[in-house]
Amino acid sequence: MFFVRGLRVPLRRLVLFTGDLVCIVGSIVLSSVIRLTPTEGMAYVIEHIPSLGGSVLIFLVVFYVAGLYERETLLLKRATFVPPLVAVGISLIVIIVIFYARFRLHIGRGILLLAGFFIFWSVWGIRRLYRVAAGYGFLNKSALIVGDSEEAENIIRLVAGTPDSGMKLFGIVSSTSGRPGDFIAGVPVLGRIDRLREIAGYDIETIIVATSLSREPSLLRLLRPLRYAGVEVLDYASLYEKLAREIPLNHIDDEWLMHAAMNSSRIHIRKFKRAMDISIALIGLILSAPIAMIAAIAIPLNSKGPIFYHQKRVGQDGRAITVIKFRTMRMNAEKETGAVWAMAVDTRVTRVGRFLRKTRIDEIPQLINVLLGDMSLVGPRPERPEFIDALAEVIPFYRERLLVPPGVTGWAQVKYPYAASVEAARRKLQFDLYYIKHMSFYLDVLILLRTFRTIVTGLTHSESGVETAQEEGGSISVLHGKV
Repeated sequence: MFFVRGLRVPLRRLVLFTGDLVCIVGSIVLSSVIRLTPTEGMAYVIEHIPSLGGSVLIFLVVFYVAGLYERETLLLKRATFVPPLVAVGISLIVIIVIFYARFRLHIGRGILLLAGFFIFWSVWGIRRLYRVAAGYGFLNKSALIVGDSEEAENIIRLVAGTPDSGMKLFGIVSSTSGRPGDFIAGVPVLGRIDRLREIAGYDIETIIVATSLSREPSLLRLLRPLRYAGVEVLDYASLYEKLAREIPLNHIDDEWLMHAAMNSSRIHIRKFKRAMDISIALIGLILSAPIAMIAAIAIPLNSKGPIFYHQKRVGQDGRAITVIKFRTMRMNAEKETGAVWAMAVDTRVTRVGRFLRKTRIDEIPQLINVLLGDMSLVGPRPERPEFIDALAEVIPFYRERLLVPPGVTGWAQVKYPYAASVEAARRKLQFDLYYIKHMSFYLDVLILLRTFRTIVTGLTHSESGVETAQEEGGSISVLHGKV
């Protein structure tokens, strides 16, 4: 059994980020030189390093929040100006607001606008080059599959279904029946396992082992020298984890979870994570106070009832907690029907409540839960006790998510936000397990930035057009189609 250590950033994505950094800095320097003279321009850059450095940081953060590093944006088949144009425009607005309205740091308007022009074209050009490079397999690692038939096909489908996997399948080493010259899903069989070391000598950088073979002593003896020689060795679970950034439940067991717990950094970051939770929750409550006040006034004006809604959820180690949210449904909404899945058009949700949900404003009071220590900013979403009991019966390792504090937002929320079925809950658990294993300051910041993007753009996610309403109402019976 093999494991992916640490949270890895795809090499091509890292190259893209570095390219953006160079383009932004280069554009600012070029703009200064054009607006002034070369000598005065360089002197200007050196004199204004704090404000220009802050501008570079703002550009990079906005680019990330705008999704310029997301797979879907990077691999658009048609060249589009919109994402880079919007990102650069928002960055310029933020820089102007911060440096001209708040601080005395100064950036020349002409230099800033000219830099924005150069940044847009260079960033757009880099993404065009990225798509071309991805099409030609630039920076791809040569990968070898060890396995047969169905398991090898699963690996091939996974790699083929991930356009920026960074892997090029060199061939297959058969464990049983495959013969040299045969093909499995279009990938050639190069030989049998006894020739593994010979075949791996052809500049193979990654070996992917079928799950059924990952504990074979004879194979492990062949793999160890290759691993010491620098060849990356993955089983299917590790490959899936690396490419999809989730844990495939069908390919793990208690032994895998134990090794994951031993490799996890959550024990080391626990105190730091709590300090970050308190700091950001306090800042969030202060900054969101005007919005929260408007919501508190609008809710009772739109429907009779209290402003806040309190609901029992399950926290760390199965401890009962009370989650606080702004009320988004009318009172006694489920008195007759009980708790059911909310459809795309849900009459139980008020007009104000629908807006609060769409913008995630209804989640603001949960920052109080964070200050009380019931929740963290980032972690698996806390579920109702009935959900936990019902889902744990049909989804393996479901209670594993209770080993860490629940969060206001989480990896599962930004990757697969709403669960409208047992299968969807199972998928979300795969993301939760990934977070639990890779918990880190970097991953928490990444999740918070993605959540912020969701708030800003007002995105809502659903499964097949279904939006969930895990709120005001009675008992839950997941297995019978009710919430």
